[in-house]
Amino acid sequence: MNCQVKDELVSRLIALNNKLNLLSPDLVHGDEERAEVQQQRESLYAEIKHHRTKGHEGKPCPAAKQV
Repeated sequence: MNCQVKDELVSRLIALNNKLNLLSPDLVHGDEERAEVQQQRESLYAEIKHHRTKGHEGKPCPAAKQV
C-alpha cells in the first residue's frame, strides 16, 4: 500500500540528506549551515515517526511497514 504523505516526507528527508552530504566539513561550508540542515533533518525524522504511528486519523500509516 502506498501513502502519498509518507512518500513526500521520505523525499524531503532524502533531499536533506543529500544537502547535508554536500555540506561536507572538508569543504568551506560553515558549521552553522550544517547545523541548520541537521536540525531540519531531525525535525523531519520526528514528523515521519509521528506519521507512521498516528498519521491517519490517529491510526498507524498502512504504508509504514514498507518504510
